[in-house]
Amino acid sequence: MDDLPTISIIIVNWNGSIFLPVCLMSLAALDYPGEKIEVIMVDNNSTDGSQDYVSNNHPIVKIIQLDKNYGFCKPNNEGARAAEGEYLVFLNNDTEVTPGWLRELVRPALADPAVICCASKMLYFDRRDTINTAGGKITIIGGGFYRGYGDKDGIKYAEPGFTGFGCAAGVLVRRDFFLSIGGFDEDYFAACEEHDLGWRAWLYGHKVAYAPGAVMYHRESGTFGSRSNFDPAKVYLNTRNRLYNMVKNLQAGNILRAMIIYFAFNIYRSLRMLLAGNLAAVGAVCRGHIDFIAKLGKTLEKRRHVQKSRKRSDAELYRLGVIATFKQSLAEEMRLNRVAKDSYYIAAKSK
Repeated sequence: MDDLPTISIIIVNWNGSIFLPVCLMSLAALDYPGEKIEVIMVDNNSTDGSQDYVSNNHPIVKIIQLDKNYGFCKPNNEGARAAEGEYLVFLNNDTEVTPGWLRELVRPALADPAVICCASKMLYFDRRDTINTAGGKITIIGGGFYRGYGDKDGIKYAEPGFTGFGCAAGVLVRRDFFLSIGGFDEDYFAACEEHDLGWRAWLYGHKVAYAPGAVMYHRESGTFGSRSNFDPAKVYLNTRNRLYNMVKNLQAGNILRAMIIYFAFNIYRSLRMLLAGNLAAVGAVCRGHIDFIAKLGKTLEKRRHVQKSRKRSDAELYRLGVIATFKQSLAEEMRLNRVAKDSYYIAAKSK
């Protein structure tokens, strides 16, 4: 681990001045060689003094200033194009990393050239014995679920291994690969881009690893402002972007099956929203489908490129455990419903 690579850490910020001190101070305390770290903040036209805070207190951080809020995907792409590191790390501003986090995060990639993407172990910022994510599995309906979400940290989350994707709040990827695939799909704005990144890494013959020693703490949805799965903005983005992922990444024989399952899932989800009196969220589901159809031609063009470049079949991704089976997905949905009844999550969603 003495010959460590250069790494560019990219932080997208939008009115996150409340989070930046903790995040940037933790980066300053990393045990990684300082001359091999580049920190870039891409600012979505913040109005809360974020830029002045960083300039005055962390002058080593490079700032890329954008003219409006472009969400998550485009700003990270802007940062990646400006970056000089061999590897990129996409890091949320609502995080705190441990001193050994970066060394451990790059470790699987240095040990295995096929590994081009690595996932952190994320614990909750305010509940540090509880997993936010320890990697994850992709689902046939275009999304994914975080391994260990809401579970107590323990031995089973201390073992390294391969994973479907890494949460983009703290994920490492080789820069040349990221740029070669065009970066994050900017049509997504935000949401499901992490599943797309992991999916394409595996599709193109590479591997994604889980690095259990890369411990960090995350204020889930701190910047987004709501952790509720019924938040209309989240519902809209997830509905539309899951459809993008399905059409782009699945083989033809699985798309119809995926659409049928997704249609049933959306009926189930919409009924729950209606029972909760959340008509705005139901409307967001409808709007997500409408906007997906409006961009279907563009999505099909992207699909042609993805399918032309693929090295692994869907069947192989199932065998590798990258894509969850229907049984695994159903079991996880039931588990998450139980987790949601925990008073911690109920209180968080009410904020």
